[in-house]
Amino acid sequence: MHATELGHGGIRGRRRRVVLSAVTAAALALAGAPGAGSAGRALETQASLDRLASRLVQAGAPGAIVAVRTPGGVRRAAAGAASLRPHVALRPTDTFRIASVTKPFVAAVVLQLAGERRLRLSDPVERWLPGQVPNGRAITLRELLGHTSGLFDYDDDDAWVKARIGDPARSWTARELVAVATRNPPRFRPGSDWSYSNTNYVLLGLVVEAVTRHTLGDELRARIIRPLALHSTSYPGGTAIGRRAAHGYQGRAPGLPIPVGRLVDVTTRVSPSAWGAGQLVSNADDLTRFFAALLRGRVVPTMELREMKTPVGGGGPVPFTAPYGLGLDIVHTSCGTAYGHVGDMPGYRNIVLASGDGGRVAAVMVNVASARLRWSSIEDAATTALCGA
Repeated sequence: MHATELGHGGIRGRRRRVVLSAVTAAALALAGAPGAGSAGRALETQASLDRLASRLVQAGAPGAIVAVRTPGGVRRAAAGAASLRPHVALRPTDTFRIASVTKPFVAAVVLQLAGERRLRLSDPVERWLPGQVPNGRAITLRELLGHTSGLFDYDDDDAWVKARIGDPARSWTARELVAVATRNPPRFRPGSDWSYSNTNYVLLGLVVEAVTRHTLGDELRARIIRPLALHSTSYPGGTAIGRRAAHGYQGRAPGLPIPVGRLVDVTTRVSPSAWGAGQLVSNADDLTRFFAALLRGRVVPTMELREMKTPVGGGGPVPFTAPYGLGLDIVHTSCGTAYGHVGDMPGYRNIVLASGDGGRVAAVMVNVASARLRWSSIEDAATTALCGA
């Protein structure tokens, strides 16, 4: 498989910013229709979500889920198939590999530890992972969180990509991924620019383990999954994905021997090998619950949440900014600034967007990675769902 389809770090593997389209007039009308009763608005909202999910299936997804959480509850729509052979209808509560939507979970754990004074965001990587990262004394945990470390993304290493193609079920350890990344020169001097790198979050997972002396999976369960009752969220290893999971399908891509128009079931054929960068499995209910709690200040302390939501910036001759905080995408929609993340890996693509106060959260999940289904279609569904709720 080619790097652009094997990646779990962002849109098509190499991180691209989420390009937001204008929300449709119908969605805006839905949000502000005067005189409509609550029952009528609920029916209209459900019909809108049903249409969004159906359009994604018509555009090429085997199955699609669109969900919106507001103070009034959760509304969900599912269309298409969880499995093509045998055909099984997709359920709104089915689980998906969420790829890089894992990153806000990991960032939250790191920021909890910072709030507990068990680490500082200004700590150098070398303090917690001695000898594991070249120039580790010059790279801070804050720079890992905000992708300003300059570290090479192992997802872009051609030899690693070829090895993944040859043995997609192999489970790479976190330290093996770090070794792949650090055999390449850094992209830039730490703190002087911005570049999305999965390596940053693999390292943050290792830092969590060094600080707590527990596995990253155990810390995620103890600090986030159990307290928020995320009953459908797990941190599996290898190719495992658990029950009630939507099958993930891979389409043709450069370097992949997949005929045009064919989809290959990769559900348990590819090991994510993503660790802190993208290992979690979850569903739309749990994702919207997590982001609502996070943005409402129930997951990390107030000061740390403020830092999560602040766009990163850096030094150098020309100061830079990126639409990314500490573990969160920052996007501007017609209904205000939203915070969330994108996830992309073989067989699965996801977007979660939340209002700044966590009062509205939208999740869109499709069980395919294929050029036939454009990312813009998924992005449009997410913004329409968020602003039309």
